[in-house]
Amino acid sequence: MFEALAVLAPMFVIFGIGFVAGYAKRFQQSAAGLNNFVFSIALPCFIYTSIATAELPESFPWQIWLLALILPGAFSAVVYYATYWLTPKHRSLVAPLSLSASYGNVGYFGIPMTIALLGTDAAVPAAIVHLLHNLVFLIGYPILRGERSQPSGHADPQRSNRSSLSRIGREIVSRIFLSPVTISTLLGIVVVAFSIPVSGVITNSLELLSATAIPLALFSVGIAMHPALASLRSGMLSLGMVMAGIGLKNIIFPLVTLGLAWIFRDAMGPGWFGTVFLMA
Repeated sequence: MFEALAVLAPMFVIFGIGFVAGYAKRFQQSAAGLNNFVFSIALPCFIYTSIATAELPESFPWQIWLLALILPGAFSAVVYYATYWLTPKHRSLVAPLSLSASYGNVGYFGIPMTIALLGTDAAVPAAIVHLLHNLVFLIGYPILRGERSQPSGHADPQRSNRSSLSRIGREIVSRIFLSPVTISTLLGIVVVAFSIPVSGVITNSLELLSATAIPLALFSVGIAMHPALASLRSGMLSLGMVMAGIGLKNIIFPLVTLGLAWIFRDAMGPGWFGTVFLMA
């Protein structure tokens, strides 16, 4: 426990610095640019270098598909429909609540924390679990929001279905196959699996970029707290729904994951088991 706190403490210090910096307007205006840099450049470099300097795991247990792909999606769906029917006055918030209930900072927090606590051998499992989470939410959430925003009385249902399928296809291609995170993960695995030599100039450059990923990510998350708090103060968000999301994400979902993962702990091995639970 103390080892985990020692790893997390500097992250929250950087988060706090970002929050303080967020009081300055110039940092608030640059938050979107920082996020784009982290997601498109720094974090992919971090993932690639972490995988390229590690050994590939001996096996890929099938239980990971259940714990990192099916479970988060099913949990999110349960939260979505339960909230939709039990709290009619908050139906406009069911999509973000269902997302936040089972999908957290698996990239910004999860990957570095897992590698720091479990060692570099956890780099590939952490990247794979991260990708599986993204399969659910980088595709499912935009589709869900798109379906909710479509008018109910469309004149041509067949044309509407074709349009939806086309949009789903574009989401899959752009958010998964063309994602910098996906490309960097697959590239790192290929380099390690086939022992492809990489120039030291390229490796050193990527390592320099990767060193900026976690600090900048946490810094930008701290800045992002300000518009979130402003939404709470303005009444745009329900404090009860926010607290429900926190409880579901940080208590209920990890316990459900732990309970299910415990059944398969021997089959998965300690590395995969620890990675899945830490990510949750």
